[in-house]
Amino acid sequence: MNHSGRLPSRMPVKQYCRELAEYSVCEKVITMVSRLSILLFMSVLLGTAAFAQPLQSKVSPDEMKAAQAIMAAPDPAKKLKAGEDFIKKYPKSSIRPRVARGLVDQISAVTDAAQKVTLAQEFQQAFNEPSEQDAIVSVLLEGLSQAKRADEVFTTGTAYLSKNPDALLVLIQLLATGAEEAKNKNTKFATPSLQYGKHVVELIDAGKKPAEIDDAAWTKYKTETMPSIYQSLGLLNLVSGDRAQAVANYSKAAALAPNDVFNVLMLGQLLNADYQDQAKRFQGLPNGAAKDEELKKTQVLLDKVIDAYARAVAVSEGDTRYSQVRAQFLQDLESYYKYRHNGSNSGMQELINKYKPAPKP
Repeated sequence: MNHSGRLPSRMPVKQYCRELAEYSVCEKVITMVSRLSILLFMSVLLGTAAFAQPLQSKVSPDEMKAAQAIMAAPDPAKKLKAGEDFIKKYPKSSIRPRVARGLVDQISAVTDAAQKVTLAQEFQQAFNEPSEQDAIVSVLLEGLSQAKRADEVFTTGTAYLSKNPDALLVLIQLLATGAEEAKNKNTKFATPSLQYGKHVVELIDAGKKPAEIDDAAWTKYKTETMPSIYQSLGLLNLVSGDRAQAVANYSKAAALAPNDVFNVLMLGQLLNADYQDQAKRFQGLPNGAAKDEELKKTQVLLDKVIDAYARAVAVSEGDTRYSQVRAQFLQDLESYYKYRHNGSNSGMQELINKYKPAPKP
């Protein structure tokens, strides 16, 4: 291996950041967290077919007729109006929970953000049972976030958390909104979002499964959501200037979703930043034993970068969204690899191949 004092230096880390940020896939950091969490949780907690199930037989004919009017209404707004009429007439109805569940599901599916917010707020006014309020709050927060009303997301979410500090979906929505704002260069919510995200991880790691979810659904939820949680935390760490924690969180995201291109690219970029800083420290030392020791540390970091870059090149192959960034990674990988292997790239392709995803059956 090469042990010379001159270390390779490639593209500035900030340039990598800018290039990666241009890709729409960065939005997955946010949208996977909010949409996956709400859709999966709603399907488990509320039942997406709440209106499709046969109504209970222990209701009066008039109750049945009023409930059928909700199902027959042509759109979510009219269904909500019919639902409000229903609970005014039958506030103690045994099928009120079914009615509420169905309406929340309808509102959640609304694609227009402004309408979703309006309907969610109307629901809050009419359906005041604690379980009904719990069901709609995440939908309201999602709508506010989609409408780019971040201040209201945090005002509403924080107020809810003051009474329900372990409300998982609310915590996740605030994390998602904070990450989205940070991506758009608004770091106003970065600090509270990080705290909310850390609490999400604490709750999930502690196995604090909501009582309404069975073990299988909970396992699926964690598997599909946790990579994005760590991804969002890593982004917030990065804009907050905490590179070490960003590395830790992107490492966890990459471990949980090893073929997620964005995760491995960001991890490689961050490890390269550590190497660049270490290389500068090494170059600034006078010759001697201390510099020799510093060289060993620098080369250890460089080996980590080489491994991370090989993985990034492997998993991004064929993905046109990353073609330019991948080309730069490959160029830098070859430079780093040759430095550590006496000017030879023999074995580099084998290293890349080790990380290529298994072909789909």
